[in-house]
Amino acid sequence: MTATSVTKAVTLFALIALLIAGCGRKGDLEIPSSKPAVENQDGTEEEAEEDRPFILDALIK
Repeated sequence: MTATSVTKAVTLFALIALLIAGCGRKGDLEIPSSKPAVENQDGTEEEAEEDRPFILDALIK
């Protein structure tokens, strides 16, 4: 085998591994709760702060 064919084989296996790893979990997406409660150190619960939008959020919608 030449260095070129070894490089191509390694690249092919790496791409296949990346595709398999990127498959994720089967099933429907789970919707997160609207506002999760956060427990303080003294044991009381309060609502978590509002989630701010991020510039890359549009890519996952």
